[in-house]
Amino acid sequence: MSLYKQIVVAVDFSPSSVQAIMRARALAQAESSHLTLIHTVEAPTYPVLEDIAVTGMPGIWDDEITTGWVKRSDEKLSELATRYKADSFRTLIGYPASEILAFAEQSSADLIVMGYHGTSGWRRLIGSTTNAVIHDSKCDVLAVKTDS
Repeated sequence: MSLYKQIVVAVDFSPSSVQAIMRARALAQAESSHLTLIHTVEAPTYPVLEDIAVTGMPGIWDDEITTGWVKRSDEKLSELATRYKADSFRTLIGYPASEILAFAEQSSADLIVMGYHGTSGWRRLIGSTTNAVIHDSKCDVLAVKTDS
């Protein structure tokens, strides 16, 4: 019986992402699991008027920039999926931690794998995507510690 059937790897295209993918690939092979790579694109927004930005009302999405980023992300994910034998990949649009958690829940993921950089100072105070996912996930999270 497999402990993990659906493994999701959150990728930011850094060297630590590659280490996370390799760790997840090894787990997926050992567990006969489905492996999905995901990347989140944060769509740029611009305030319509300065006073609207101050009031906190949403700005305007730049669809052309977002479309280009999604296309490039899909290309990179496709290359990684081929190289590391992932079963599928998907680019998400939105705030990374929220999108990772929503995707994991929608896909019935048993495990989320992410690279984790050692943090100190301001980065620890502000927090990170990995930290947010670890604290709010309904499934297991493997944070692969890296030196990069």
